[in-house]
Amino acid sequence: MNVASLGIAFAAGLASLLSPCVVPLVPSYLTALAGTPLTVEALPSRALHARVLINALIFITGFSSILILSGLVATSIGQFVSRYQTLISQLGGVVMVIFGLELAGIIHVGLLKRDVRFALPRRGRLGIWSPLIMGVVFAAGWTPCVGPIWSSILILAARTSTVLVGGVLLAAYALGLALPFFILAVFLSRATLWTRQISAYLPWIERVSGILLTILGVLLATHLYVRLAGLG
Repeated sequence: MNVASLGIAFAAGLASLLSPCVVPLVPSYLTALAGTPLTVEALPSRALHARVLINALIFITGFSSILILSGLVATSIGQFVSRYQTLISQLGGVVMVIFGLELAGIIHVGLLKRDVRFALPRRGRLGIWSPLIMGVVFAAGWTPCVGPIWSSILILAARTSTVLVGGVLLAAYALGLALPFFILAVFLSRATLWTRQISAYLPWIERVSGILLTILGVLLATHLYVRLAGLG
């Protein structure tokens, strides 16, 4: 694994947060972490802001742990079938191309449009564990338009040399997802407004992400990515 692989994983995390599946949910999650409705007009108190920041860090820990675990599992499977690494790259590249074309809106695969959602835990019901459980639920309940990006990073993780490297790769992905979320928590009073403003650009962000994912899939299927990343 090299810096380019980490950069790709980090960028994939950013693309995941900026997907039409996640951005509309951000204010809802911030509201749940705050335990009170958030509005553009009302400025949060210092105590409320501090609580949101602490809960946001716990929330990030929750979904990051699931992502890193998925990377460890993917790499373990890749190591187990190491003799078929070339085939894994080729098939994985084809799958990534399909995912990319779907995100770009060029093809429509019905399976990728199925939705999986979970209700937000009610504050007080789960106590201090609420933000952590919310993070786990968030990672487990992503809609399929985020799934292709996550799955593509798992495919790359399956090609890494060690389980640790695969975990680091998914940690970079989690960081890309977590960093903007935490920034929104820092600027809590502006978070709702910003998510509304960026909503108009989400379809274009999704198309660009799909095109880049398609290119990455082609590189992986043709073994060019493995050569450029120094994995083979």
